[in-house]
Amino acid sequence: MIQAIQKHGAIKGVLMGSARILRCHPFVKGGYDPVPDHFSLRRNKEAASKYRKEMRL
Repeated sequence: MIQAIQKHGAIKGVLMGSARILRCHPFVKGGYDPVPDHFSLRRNKEAASKYRKEMRL
């Protein structure tokens, strides 16, 4: 959440950080979820898939 606040400001950062914390439960596929450059409450799927590909090498 700290990274989201630093990147997007207090209001958007808290919203984004809260959404990311709420996704932390056993029914959601986990993995790498960096703070995106644009504001979004959804998971950064592009970065996660890129990270998984790099980890396979």
